[in-house]
Amino acid sequence: ENTTRGVLSTASYEARKYGIHSGMPLIEALQKLPSLIVVNYGYELYSEYSKKFFKLLKEYVKDIEQTSIDEGYLDVTDITLKVNRHPVDLAKEIKARALKELDLPCSIGIAPTLYLAKMASDMKKPLGITVLRIRDVKEKLKDVSVSDIFGLGKKTYPLLIDKGIKTIGDF
Repeated sequence: ENTTRGVLSTASYEARKYGIHSGMPLIEALQKLPSLIVVNYGYELYSEYSKKFFKLLKEYVKDIEQTSIDEGYLDVTDITLKVNRHPVDLAKEIKARALKELDLPCSIGIAPTLYLAKMASDMKKPLGITVLRIRDVKEKLKDVSVSDIFGLGKKTYPLLIDKGIKTIGDF
C-alpha cells in the first residue's frame, strides 16, 4: 500500500547523505528524495533480531543498559581484567559474531563514559570500532560537526552554527 503517512524508523547510509534520518515524517523524506525506496518491515522480525543480538551480548556481560531496540551499553571492565582481554579484541569478536551468526552489522564505541562511547560508535558506521581515550578526546572530536553531537537537537545546532560554532573544536 502506498502511503505518505508515518515516520521513518531508520534510514540507510545512502539516504542519510540526502538529509534523511530516523524520526523524520515520511512525507518530508519523500520531498527530499522522491526516488526514496521505503521498505515496510515487520516489527516482530526486528524485535526478534533485537532479542537475539542482546542474548549474544549477554554471553559476555550480564548487565547491559539497553537504550533502544538496537543499541546498548556494556561495561566490559571486569571481563577484560579477569580474562586479560583487550576491549578492542572483545569488540572485534562481538562485531564478527553479530555479522556471522545474525547477519547484523554493528558499530562499537569504546570509551570511559557512556556519552563518549555513543559518540565513538557513531564515528565509524557501519561496522566500525572507534576507541576514545580521555587523552585523545580533544583531538579526535575537535572536527566533529555540532550537528553530530549526540543529544543536541535539530533546533539547537543551527543556532550554534549561526554563532560561528560549527565543530566541537569551535567551543
